[in-house]
Amino acid sequence: MPDGRRQEPGGWNRVVLQVSDLPARIAVLKKAGLHLRNEMEVGPGGKQVQLEDPDGNPVELFEPARR
Repeated sequence: MPDGRRQEPGGWNRVVLQVSDLPARIAVLKKAGLHLRNEMEVGPGGKQVQLEDPDGNPVELFEPARR
């Protein structure tokens, strides 16, 4: 990194993937043993959850709110 730190997995920058039926996807991921960083959060823009890839990097699954 420019300040001399070494890169490491697990920061907060993440890839966001839009999905449908997030609760069903979360159930499948939990059954498969994947680590979720948080419980599903629901807000005016939709639902989201974060999981970790095999290297510990965050990936966000996002289901937009219905209009």
